[in-house]
Amino acid sequence: MVFAGAVGGRPVLSIEHGAGLRTTYEPVRATVRTGDDVATGDTVGHLLAGHAGCPVHACLHWGARVASGGPAGDDDYIDPLSLLSVHDRPIRLKPTLPGDGAG
Repeated sequence: MVFAGAVGGRPVLSIEHGAGLRTTYEPVRATVRTGDDVATGDTVGHLLAGHAGCPVHACLHWGARVASGGPAGDDDYIDPLSLLSVHDRPIRLKPTLPGDGAG
């Protein structure tokens, strides 16, 4: 976990996956801290309610970028859907439980 905090007043998580790949998730209330090790399947946070103009109760803003080898912050943004193996299995989002404080 390379970042868990607020950006522009919104809660954001950033995970470094290795090989220069970093993904970001917003608005997500972190259950981990910057510097924590996380693995596939770990809960890292809870999706919060959507913003004004969001047509659903909650919407995830998900981004991905790959280090370009240049100066820090000069990474290449990629389509995060390209990271999913949609041909192998369907995409399913785990629902939250009543009373867990999410959304």
